[in-house]
Amino acid sequence: MSPSESRDELSDLAVLSVDCQTTGATPALGALLELGWAVVPPEPSRAALARAHWIEVPPPHRVTRVVRELTGFDESCRAEAIPVELAWAKLRGDLAAHFPGVLVVPTVIHFARFELAFLRDLQERLEPGTVFPFAAVCLHEIARRLFPDLPRRSLRALAGYLGHSPELVRRSRGHVEATAFAWRAVVGLLAERGVTTWAGLRAFLDERAPPRSSRRGFPITAAERRDLPLGPGVYRFVRKNGDVLYVGKAASIKKRVASHFGAGAKTTERALEMLTQAQRIVVTETATALEAALLETDEIKRLDPPYNVQLKEGDRRAWFAAKSGEAGGEPSADRPLGPFPSAIAVRGLGALIGLLSGATASSKVRAAAVGVPEAFAPEEAPFAEAWTTLVAGHLSVGRTPWGRLVRGAARLRGTAEPESDETTVGWDPARITRHLERTLRNAGQLVRRARILTILSESKVTFREVGAPAPRSLVIRRGAIEAGLGSAEVMPLARLPWRDRQRLFDAGAYDRLRVLLTELVRVHGEGGEVTIAVPGAELTGERASRLLRVV
Repeated sequence: MSPSESRDELSDLAVLSVDCQTTGATPALGALLELGWAVVPPEPSRAALARAHWIEVPPPHRVTRVVRELTGFDESCRAEAIPVELAWAKLRGDLAAHFPGVLVVPTVIHFARFELAFLRDLQERLEPGTVFPFAAVCLHEIARRLFPDLPRRSLRALAGYLGHSPELVRRSRGHVEATAFAWRAVVGLLAERGVTTWAGLRAFLDERAPPRSSRRGFPITAAERRDLPLGPGVYRFVRKNGDVLYVGKAASIKKRVASHFGAGAKTTERALEMLTQAQRIVVTETATALEAALLETDEIKRLDPPYNVQLKEGDRRAWFAAKSGEAGGEPSADRPLGPFPSAIAVRGLGALIGLLSGATASSKVRAAAVGVPEAFAPEEAPFAEAWTTLVAGHLSVGRTPWGRLVRGAARLRGTAEPESDETTVGWDPARITRHLERTLRNAGQLVRRARILTILSESKVTFREVGAPAPRSLVIRRGAIEAGLGSAEVMPLARLPWRDRQRLFDAGAYDRLRVLLTELVRVHGEGGEVTIAVPGAELTGERASRLLRVV
């Protein structure tokens, strides 16, 4: 008896979960890249038995950059890939072992229409004339009927909404495990609708899905959002299972959270996927918006939320550079400049210094000088003309290449950057000159910021935001912010040598002090008060203003 005719209870039924990752949308346009499956026992206490294999991609198919980014595919994956015939045989072997005597296996696929096209193509090529072994139901179609108002029903959104922790990368093993989790969760919800057998499920899916409501049904209700504090602080969107999805800061928690859900909000697919999974909001109120920004950067590193992009630590570190622009991971007499956020950040600086020192304007150097990948580097002739213009206008004064760059960057500081010229086609000398000026301006800002961050690494900062009843003080010791201390006195600051201060910086210290500096600039720009005390000196009034204006 085929599963489509079976009266077996869903709660007692073992099923197969399948996922395909491919290089194209259809078998005619792409090839199978990864094949994964999981045997899902009916007992919740038994784990789904998941397997996945990279598949050898035959010519002329290729793995595009977009597919690599989505799946995490790289050359090491190519080395692990197996022939598609072997992967199919392994899948068939698991079917025989776990579903003995069953010709057509009950199968759950998240978006069945996509996967089935590739599975049917495989079966027709490798086992022509045999019975197609999968009786598939579409989890997405089940979700359309069970959750008609849910903002998104992608596999990540659906599994996360139900309490799973799906990965952001599109890998078959993770997808079949997420599908298995979601299947087990919806079996109980289907039973509440009176759908308890495989045949009943097929009938349920034959019914027309309800139309989507004009209003999105977010799990976090409007009433819950209205109860949030009006003051500054940090908020966290949290899944049903306790995973923190996203951490944000706010001058007003209530207003900032409302902006995520508002009709006029920029609700990207990624944002809607995240909000579909968020079941509650956890907040920490702070005394000021500045302290909220500082707490946010530390919380992002502590929790590593999947939907935050900025301020995550990963394998980042602080970088230091020679005056030639060469970057490394430790400050030294040969690398006195820094800290910088990445080696990439100083590529432009290195390219300008190299050109001033007489280096050949190779395609790599030209690309770094204008801030684009090497494949999009300007041609030699227009670049040479633009470089001559830049040197004559900004880089002609100074006895050394470094001195010429510093003076040129200072000359550009405070000048308005031209509006974006992204619609311009091709590189003409005028456009190249604008990009070179931008690189010079950014290089100067990076160097100035690095110096000020190093100063802040052992300091006491006192600030009063506009409208605040009293000033707040923060003590930064060895790159770490100790506390918000009101106006309390603290132990004296250490007189650390400059190089020792630089050695305090890792990715966390860099982000923390960069955020502090950005917030101090904001407070000053809005008319608030800022005082910066360092060992042996206190910068207040106009002295503090001059320091903050150069950032």
